[in-house]
Amino acid sequence: MKNTTAFNNTVVILARIILGCILIYASFDKIAEPLQFARDIRNYSLPTMGLENLMAMILPWLELLTGLALIFGFMVDGAAWIISLMMVMFIIAISQAIIRGIDIECGCGLKAGEMVGIPKIIEDFFYLLLSILIIIRKQRRLEIFPKSL
Repeated sequence: MKNTTAFNNTVVILARIILGCILIYASFDKIAEPLQFARDIRNYSLPTMGLENLMAMILPWLELLTGLALIFGFMVDGAAWIISLMMVMFIIAISQAIIRGIDIECGCGLKAGEMVGIPKIIEDFFYLLLSILIIIRKQRRLEIFPKSL
């Protein structure tokens, strides 16, 4: 039983570090180029009611802060819930672009020129699963203020 608990703790900590690093890395270009990110959001042709610029200013910082929170173990529950919601939002946005036949760059900030497609949905679904794994963890190791409520 002790080995299983240690394994589970290790898996959760690795999930936190991996997901945190990915989010931090993805935020850099978006923070540096908010106008380009606003154009990327606009390319999805979603009814954003003119809020692309606001979204382009908030989302990258949210990615950065939640990524740092996961890595440093600060308010992990809240960070994981926010990341889960962001991943669901990204999956829906990419899915609707594919369904509508919109051939655009994803604007995710991970790989330059990456287009929307099924592989991107699978990737975001994997990140969603990592965030859910973090939410449902049993032990709270290496965390400061782990509870969000």
